[in-house]
Parts: sequence; C-alpha cells; structure tokens
Amino acid sequence: MAAPEADQFIRALHLARECIALGARLGTASQVTGLRSSMLRTYFFRHGGSINGRRPESSEWVHWGNLCLRAEASEFASIFSTLHEQYRCLPADALVIAYRMYAERCPRKPTVSFDRAFALVCDLLGIWLRKEARLAMHRCPQCRARYVAEIGAPPPRESGCVFCHLLQRYPLDARVQAHYVARRADLPPILARPDGAGPEKAA
Repeated sequence: MAAPEADQFIRALHLARECIALGARLGTASQVTGLRSSMLRTYFFRHGGSINGRRPESSEWVHWGNLCLRAEASEFASIFSTLHEQYRCLPADALVIAYRMYAERCPRKPTVSFDRAFALVCDLLGIWLRKEARLAMHRCPQCRARYVAEIGAPPPRESGCVFCHLLQRYPLDARVQAHYVARRADLPPILARPDGAGPEKAA
C-alpha cells in the first residue's frame, strides 16, 4: 500500500472510530468513511457490541417530531452548517465535530442520535444517501435564529420558528422545562432574541 493510500486508510479508520464512539451504526460509519461494514465490524466489533436495529433513512422526523427534537435538530444543523460553510470543514469532519459539540451540551443522552444527525446532513447537502439536497438553513425573521426546513419553505408565520415556539412554551410547559433544566446556561445563545430576552426573562 503506497504511503498516500496508507495515510488515507488510517484517517478513514480514525474517522470511523470517532463515528462509532458517538453512537453510529456500522452502516452509517461505512457511508461516512467509505470503508466496508464487514471491515469495520472486524476492527471494532470483533467480540460483538455493535448497535443493532434499522437506522433512520430520512429526516422526516424534523417535521413531525416533538418541539424539543425539532429544536435540537436545528441546533445541530446550525453548528454543522457553520463548520462546513464558514470554516470549510469537509462534510465528514464537520459531521463528527458538530455532533460532538452538540452532544457536549446535553447532560443526558442526546435527543438527536448520531444516525439521525447523519440523515440530516444527507438531506442538507445531498450526499451519501441522497443525490440532491432536500433541506436548508433558514433565518427566522422574528428571533433571527437559524433553523432547518425544506428548501424553498416560506418564512414562518407571526408565531415564528421552532425556537420562537420553544420560547413561548418554555414558561408554560413543564415537560419542556424538564428537558432543558440542565441546559439553561446554553439557552440564551441558542434562542437569542433581538431584545436579549431568554427563557429566564420570558418566565
């Protein structure tokens, strides 16, 4: 194996290890790295322990999921898009870095799994599982936050985007409060409003 090919293979293995450590199924790690699932199983799951079950093949959950799931999908997508667009990270690297940054904000198991984040990136860029993009980042005219929605989706109504809805529900919904109670320090930058108000002031 030539030196450049060896370097590329080592880098792919390292990337696969990162994906698996973040909860990726073998199929997802294989898509991201280009390495065969059988090879990854040999290297990382020789004695079992891989995540079983069918991975999500689309991002439809972005539309029908509960409020917290949709908000965190946009949170991850915003981090990923910033890394990919502004810092020119390759999609695979941006996926891993963005998911790690997102997961570090979660005191418990992340609401958005790595496989779901992968499907989201597929639909944002039209790569891996997709031949064309289906989703894009939009800017809410009310709170100015970036959120993910279908390409060409009209601006949200007066009630605003998913983050606006989260701000409105937070003081009134005990389930939403319980979901974010350990993340309160992260809420103001995520849910920034022009007047600087966050859930604490809204309450």
